Amino acid sequence: MTTLDTARGTLGLDPSGTAQIQFVRHLPVPPERAWAWLTDPDLLQRWLPGCRIEPRVGGTALFDFGEEGTATGEVTAVDEPGLLEHTWVWEGVPDSLVRWELQADDGGTRLTLTHADVASGPAPEFAVGWHVMLDALGLATDGADDPVGAAWSRLEQVVPFYNA
Repeated sequence: MTTLDTARGTLGLDPSGTAQIQFVRHLPVPPERAWAWLTDPDLLQRWLPGCRIEPRVGGTALFDFGEEGTATGEVTAVDEPGLLEHTWVWEGVPDSLVRWELQADDGGTRLTLTHADVASGPAPEFAVGWHVMLDALGLATDGADDPVGAAWSRLEQVVPFYNA
C-alpha cells in the first residue's frame, strides 16, 4: 500500500468554483474484484462497516458512521465494473455527488474517487474521512487482518493534510 504522504487526496475548487475532493489510489486487484469490494455487502463490511451500496440506478447508498452521523444517497450511474455514482445527503449540508471510477492499471486497479459539489465548511472533514476509508480499502485488498482499525489508528496523521 502507498504511504500516507503519497496517498493524499486533493481538496480544492472544480472549474465552476465549487469545492471538490478527489483521491486516486492503486488497488492490487483487477477492476472486477475492486468492484466487488465496493458493492458486495460482505466485502464492503470488511473496510467500511455499517455501509452498503446497491449497484443499480435508483439503488440506495448508505454510510452509517454511528455517532458521527449517517450519509444516505441514491445511485445515479452504474457501469460495472468501471463506474459507480451516487448522491451524498448529510443532514445540515447541501447534497453532493460521489463518483467511484475504476480502471485497469499496472496489474491492478486505479481507483479515482471524486466527491463533487461539496460545501466548503464540511469539505475538510469529508476529505479526512475519505482518506481514512480509502486507506482501509487499500489495506483490505492487501489482505490486512484489521484494515479498519489500522486505518483509523492513523487519523491524527491524516487530519493535518486537509486542515491547514
